[in-house]
Amino acid sequence: MGQGTMDRRRFLRQGASAGVTLAAAASLGKPRKAVAANDKITMGLIGCGGRGRSLMRKCLTVAPAVEFAAVCDVYEERRNLALKDTEAKGKTFDDHRRLLDMKEINAVVIATPDHHHVPQMLDAVSAGKDVYVEKPMTYRVEEGVRAIKAVRQSKQIVQVGMQRRSAPMCIEAKKLVDEGILGEVTLVRAQWFWPSVLAPVKKVTKLAGDFNWDIFLGQAPKRPFDPDRAARWVWYWDYSGGMVAGQGVHLLDLIQWFMGKGTPRSAVMMGGSQIGGYECPEMFSGTYEYDGFFVSWILSYHNSFDNGWKITFHGTKGTLVIGEPIPAEGERGYWIYKEPWRDVENRKPIRRSEEGLPDEPHIQNWIDCIRTRKQPNAPVEVGHTSSAACHIGIAALRNKTVAHMDKDCTKITV
Repeated sequence: MGQGTMDRRRFLRQGASAGVTLAAAASLGKPRKAVAANDKITMGLIGCGGRGRSLMRKCLTVAPAVEFAAVCDVYEERRNLALKDTEAKGKTFDDHRRLLDMKEINAVVIATPDHHHVPQMLDAVSAGKDVYVEKPMTYRVEEGVRAIKAVRQSKQIVQVGMQRRSAPMCIEAKKLVDEGILGEVTLVRAQWFWPSVLAPVKKVTKLAGDFNWDIFLGQAPKRPFDPDRAARWVWYWDYSGGMVAGQGVHLLDLIQWFMGKGTPRSAVMMGGSQIGGYECPEMFSGTYEYDGFFVSWILSYHNSFDNGWKITFHGTKGTLVIGEPIPAEGERGYWIYKEPWRDVENRKPIRRSEEGLPDEPHIQNWIDCIRTRKQPNAPVEVGHTSSAACHIGIAALRNKTVAHMDKDCTKITV
């Protein structure tokens, strides 16, 4: 079979060097009953890349009563790596529908490319499985309303991978903001700097192992097998929102959570790629208009200065700085300053917290909610609004104009 030809049922090609997984399919099954408080929770992993395997290990660590009965990925090599974490006791699949057919599985962790998140999540809840789905929850804003409706009708527990919602330092800082310590906030500045892309990157031209390209594409445009797209899908618009969504979803969700004023009305964004040959930018800057305040945020993967993420809330009574790490402030955490930003060298925080941002509390919250059937800290509604804030920026960036969001957070226009 030539590279320009593809079997419609299945196309095995050489596999990717990054975790990429299967696409969506029709919904199946009926909702299952809740897991009893003392029962073992049997899980499946859909997406066996580095992030998926990390989440699986953390599920096993935080809850001894959890076991993984199956792992699924379109790339054989990644499936085999994940299988080791199940002590070779689990089954392996390249099609998530086969994993969801396993009646013994109560819940699944989904860590696949962005364009698979909602379809796979809806297949899972229709099959009666509770879900932990990685961020961003949606690939397009229109998916959000459909996802909320389906999840609420299913009664399944869905936690979106917005771990700041369960981080003690963020919960504590949010409480202080709610108490009015900052006064009225009219400007929020956010940034994310990582020195991870410092030179042009060579395209991946050859991959080892079986790779189900047809399932990987899913609902994305059909095209001949491309090893670089398979390995580096996050830099292509067909499968991802790039770092506008990948990192922006964390920053914008925390801002929307702290401010409590919904999603942006409009946005402008400019950016570009310095590494060459990729669609999604690794350097950009955007401005968002919310109800009563503005957000400015910038990302660069070419600079190690001020490495990490940071958000600054400018209020009439004080200023909150939160992030990790923040070299100018200390290791990580949050700092609140009462004095104006006139004497930067001598400013002293009135509140501070030096904590990290682990995944474990967020995973524990999900597992607890599987047992209690209470709503988790980052339910499907949060997944929708946080992703929507990214989509409006992407629309502005790609169309080189101002993008607008309707008040119901269902449609973006440019």
